[in-house]
Amino acid sequence: MYISLAGYHWKHDENFCIERKDGYNGMQLLLIQARAKISVAGISYDILPNTAVLIDTSVPHCLYAAGEEYMDDWIRFQLSREERQELEALEIPFNVPVYLNFDDTLELLIKSACQMFDNENLDKKRIQHNLLMAMLLYLSGVGKKSRSERKIPYEAELRKLRKEIYDNPGIERTSPQIAKELNLSVGYLNKIYNELFGTSYMKDVFSSRMEYAQTLLLKSDKTVNEIAELCGYNSSEHFSRSFKKYSCMSPLQYRNNGGKQN
Repeated sequence: MYISLAGYHWKHDENFCIERKDGYNGMQLLLIQARAKISVAGISYDILPNTAVLIDTSVPHCLYAAGEEYMDDWIRFQLSREERQELEALEIPFNVPVYLNFDDTLELLIKSACQMFDNENLDKKRIQHNLLMAMLLYLSGVGKKSRSERKIPYEAELRKLRKEIYDNPGIERTSPQIAKELNLSVGYLNKIYNELFGTSYMKDVFSSRMEYAQTLLLKSDKTVNEIAELCGYNSSEHFSRSFKKYSCMSPLQYRNNGGKQN
C-alpha cells in the first residue's frame, strides 16, 4: 500500500465542477471542507464541511461547488489484492459520505502525509504507509458507529457475498442468481447492496476480477489466456479489453511496466 498523490486545502471558486466518468485507477480518500455536492456511482449527496468519502477504484464520481468556494484535502493510493482484503475486514464505508462533525483528526493526518512528500527522511514511504493506515482505521471506527445507528436488511448475507466475490473472483455470479438465492428481486438486491457498499454488485465482480488479474500479472508467469480463464473470462480478447479499460494499459504493458503507468 502506498500513497501516489496527495493534496491539502486545494481551493476552487464557487463555479467548480469536475466529472470523472471513469473514476481513478486506484483508491481516493476525499475530505471535503466546504458545502458541496457529490455524485458517486450514480447516487447524489449534499455535503457538509468536514465530510469524508473513500472512493473505490474506477468508480465514477462528480464534484460540484454549492455556491461558495470549494476546498478539499485528498489522498490517492494503490494497494494489492491482499491489502484490499484487509480493508474489507475493517468494514470501511466505500463510496458513501461520512460526516465527521467537528473532529479534525483526518485533516491533520492528510496534512502530515502531504508534508512527507517533500521530506528527505529515509523511512518516508513507511511513514506514509502508517499514516494512511491511521486514516483508514479512523474512518473504519467512524463508519462502524454510523452503521450502528441504522440497520440494512440482509447485511450479514451481503458482507459474506462480497467476501466471496473477492476471495474467488473467477466464479460466475449473476445478479439474478444471487437474488434468487436470497429470495429477493434483482432491483432490491442492487438497492441494498449499493446502500451498504456504495457500489453496484456487478461493479464489485468486475473490480475483483481486475485486481486478481493485476496480482497474477505481477506475481506469476501465467499467460494472458490462463489469467483470463482464472478471472472468469471465456475470451482473452474480452478480458484484455476489460483490463485496459480498468488499468489504462494492456495486460502485457501492465506486466512489463511492473504495474506502473508511464
